[in-house]
Amino acid sequence: MTRTSTQPKLFDSPTQLPLGLLYKPDFVSLAEETALLKVLKRLPLQQAKYREYRAKRRIVGFGWKYDYRSGHIIPGESLPEFFSPVVRKIAKWLDIPRAHIVEALVSEYQPGAGIGWHVDREKFEHVVGLSLGGWCTMRWRPLATVQSPDFAQNEQKRISLELEPRSLYVMQNEIRWQWQHSIPHTKTHRFSITFRTLSH
Repeated sequence: MTRTSTQPKLFDSPTQLPLGLLYKPDFVSLAEETALLKVLKRLPLQQAKYREYRAKRRIVGFGWKYDYRSGHIIPGESLPEFFSPVVRKIAKWLDIPRAHIVEALVSEYQPGAGIGWHVDREKFEHVVGLSLGGWCTMRWRPLATVQSPDFAQNEQKRISLELEPRSLYVMQNEIRWQWQHSIPHTKTHRFSITFRTLSH
């Protein structure tokens, strides 16, 4: 679902993005989005579970995995062929070997679904998100540290970026490891594919 011109943006894109955050609108074409959505809607999506909590979004993962018990990345099967066109485009845009993109997480966000503040614990390098079918706002704020423990001060540094259908964001370097991110409750039905890469 794409908004009309009468619907205001929730937050204008920052003119200067934090170190390591990239954003590219229209990364895939409308035809590519349509083809991907046909496949994603047929996948065996399950509600995301965190201990006793069940999230509103549904997910299914492919490729390498993160073992929370050992804290290590576990090799898995190659990504399905239907990911190949977008994986090639991402690898070319980031100038990295295609083989470094080893994990993909498909998430479905029904209206009202979101995800709270967190840092991806997995030891993958890049976190690359492709938005499909709908839009949402993604937020970032610095992690509280010994040098900067003031939560209110970190909240003042918070930025928001609208993720529009067919757009791609990349978290790497500082924004990947030293900032939290979240998605407030969405207003549209959307899918996202989060790709992750191995470190060099």
